[in-house]
Amino acid sequence: MTFDPALFLSGCVSIDLEVDPKSARLFAFAAVRGEAALVHKGAALDPALDRLEVFCDGAAHLIGHNIFRHDLPHLVANRARLVGLGAAPVDTRRLNSLAFPRNLYHHLVKHYQDGRLQVGHVNDPEQDARLALQVLADQIAAFTWLGQEAPDALLAYHHLTARGDASAGFDALFAALRGPAPSEATAHAAIRRMLETRACNHRIEQTLGRLSDPRNGWPMAYALSWISVAGGDSVMPPWVRMQFPQAGRIVRHLRDTNCGDPACGWCAEKNNPKAALERWFGFPSFRPQPVDDLGRRPDGS
Repeated sequence: MTFDPALFLSGCVSIDLEVDPKSARLFAFAAVRGEAALVHKGAALDPALDRLEVFCDGAAHLIGHNIFRHDLPHLVANRARLVGLGAAPVDTRRLNSLAFPRNLYHHLVKHYQDGRLQVGHVNDPEQDARLALQVLADQIAAFTWLGQEAPDALLAYHHLTARGDASAGFDALFAALRGPAPSEATAHAAIRRMLETRACNHRIEQTLGRLSDPRNGWPMAYALSWISVAGGDSVMPPWVRMQFPQAGRIVRHLRDTNCGDPACGWCAEKNNPKAALERWFGFPSFRPQPVDDLGRRPDGS
């Protein structure tokens, strides 16, 4: 299967809204489709939204950086029938931590602001919309590489992100990259391979059992992405921990919770305090708790 990134991007409209945080008033927006752009600043809003509907006609995907939590809600609040534009959206912020697990920062790098990031400058919605398109192009390149070097990861991300509400855009993107969405059994087998020697086998099976709930899909994807680079200089982005707190819990459950089975190689090595004491400090065991002459501990027990 040959994937043409330009063909996929040609079906996308990138949108960026400027909203007054105090009044929630939409005062500017821009939409970019290929080289064409529609820009609204300060004039009558209703005619501008009419033009936006025409501009987006026939587009397969509406994209944006944080489009789920910002642009789409404000867009629909100002023109309810525009909800149809959100049938298959792609949020580039959501994809960033999967495409670039070592890259903590998730904001758009606004080079038109002299390389600085969102500090003391007026946003340019057209430039931001174009930047979101470039971010998506970079993510597509990263996922293409991932499909060649770590196909299990791309397969797992497809399964985990293509279920539940507002998943059609992600399903379309990953389907273009690798083919139809995998079955649950195929995805679970790929996840097991990804976590082999990186997590407790007992906890892996427990976690897979909870993936029947689509709400656990994105948290699991972020957990897998972080685990894939764990041990380096990567940390889970704060926004992921805030919006998907289950991701951190999954990591702790998989890697930091002793299952109690002495035959579990991961827990015997990583979650055994005596083994850690010897590995890091060279002591074979902890000192015994002190007792008095009658064998009683300081707490009286």
